[in-house]
Amino acid sequence: MKIFVLKETNSDARVSASPETTKKLVELGLDVNIQNEAGSGSNFSNDSYTANGAKIFNNVSDISSADVVIKVNKPNEDEIANMKEGTILISSLDPYNNKDVIKSLKERGITSFAMELMPRITRAQSMDILSSQSNLAGYKAVIDATYIFNKALPMMMTAAGTIAPAKVMVFGAGVAGLQAIATAKRLGAIVSATDVRMAAKEQVESLGGKFVMVEDDEAEDAETSTGYAKEMSDDFKLKQAKLISDTLASQDIAICTALIPGKKAPRLVSREQVNTMKPGSVIIDLAAESGGNCECSKPGETIEENGVIVVGAKNITSTISQDASSLFSKNILNFINILIDAETKNLEIDWEDEIIKGILVTKDKKIMNEEFV
Repeated sequence: MKIFVLKETNSDARVSASPETTKKLVELGLDVNIQNEAGSGSNFSNDSYTANGAKIFNNVSDISSADVVIKVNKPNEDEIANMKEGTILISSLDPYNNKDVIKSLKERGITSFAMELMPRITRAQSMDILSSQSNLAGYKAVIDATYIFNKALPMMMTAAGTIAPAKVMVFGAGVAGLQAIATAKRLGAIVSATDVRMAAKEQVESLGGKFVMVEDDEAEDAETSTGYAKEMSDDFKLKQAKLISDTLASQDIAICTALIPGKKAPRLVSREQVNTMKPGSVIIDLAAESGGNCECSKPGETIEENGVIVVGAKNITSTISQDASSLFSKNILNFINILIDAETKNLEIDWEDEIIKGILVTKDKKIMNEEFV
């Protein structure tokens, strides 16, 4: 069975298979083919792939013989056009926001899996790309903020005087947010965090952060059955906004990480709130590509608003591509393991498996979830 690994075409430095996972795919009995220089942005050379049993191909047209194609991001039209009917595509697809791509996959007869839809169940944890990539994103957001911020984060006592520790506020206490809290705390900052889920309070406090949230009946039921945050009422948002305004004015750095699957990112920081922050403060908005938690953020741009630097982070994990690729490729490998029969080395897909059903997007020229139509 032939598996093809495509090079990303949108300036993303990550790759969906590392030399380590390539070796394991070969051991599974797969004929592994890596597009030329696909791993160069992650410090993986062609030689490192061939040393682990892979072959190198040059042209996208070569994937016409593929049984399985894997990518980090959604395929472009040229890539889709070169896949034969029945090819299995495994990648991030963002099906809520890329319905044209999903339609093309359906019409081409591609069986596609969106890895970011992986159900939050114990058995699927090793396949969860959102967790592996968000963990790195939360870390890198703090590092980037520290680089931009022109003061020190920890308290420093010198003969010339004492430097007060920086104050960091994290919006959203999911995987990215918790890692941001932990990283800022390790760097010596005073950290606070907010989330609509009351269940996050214990996690935030266990990392040494202060939890900032309106505590009422709605807050007690602010988490979906899959572990994500719910959309909150307008009344709750007003009360939370007042509390955030009072807290944000004294902060030096804000890290925004809040996302709601299938919807625009919740607006948590208004322009007026940004203007209450001190000149030189920094906001890193990891939700910028999904609409932004901060009203001022623009995807891929760094702007200044009344002396506050606002970074609309775009594909931040690509900036630490080697580790991001290593984790992403292990998620992919673990998923492929449940598709392959260990004895025959052939595809043996259980279409009733909770994981398969949860991330299947297109099959047999049909879109499997009406939300993506």
